[in-house]
Amino acid sequence: MKIIIKGKQFKVDENLRHYIEERFQKYDSMVLEPAIIEITLSDTLGPKKGLDKAVCITATLPEMKNPIHIEEATSEFKGTIDVIQERFEEQLRKYKDKVKVGSRYPKKYMQAKIEEEKEGEI
Repeated sequence: MKIIIKGKQFKVDENLRHYIEERFQKYDSMVLEPAIIEITLSDTLGPKKGLDKAVCITATLPEMKNPIHIEEATSEFKGTIDVIQERFEEQLRKYKDKVKVGSRYPKKYMQAKIEEEKEGEI
C-alpha cells in the first residue's frame, strides 16, 4: 500500500508525516497491493488568521469502482487525522463486508458457504 502525504500551502514536518504513516500502516494487510492512499493537509486560513485545519483523504483501491473520499476540518491536525482514520476504517470495513457477502446471494447462503470452506481447510 502506498501512502502519499501532501501539504497544501505549508510544508508537512517529519513528526506529522510519521504520525500519519503510523496510523494508516495497519490497513496494509486489509487491502490488495496496488492500493493508494492520498492524504492532503491544508491550513485554509493561514497560521495567524484562524484555527481551521482541514484534512482530505482519498483512498483508491484496485478492485473498487469509486474511491473512498473523506474530508474533515478541526482546530489541529492530529485530532483531524484521528477522526479521518476512524471514518476510513469504518468505510473500509463496510466495503469489505459488502464484497464478502455480495448483493446477489442471501446472507445465510454465503455464511453457510464460508463455514463449509472452513471445515474443508481443517
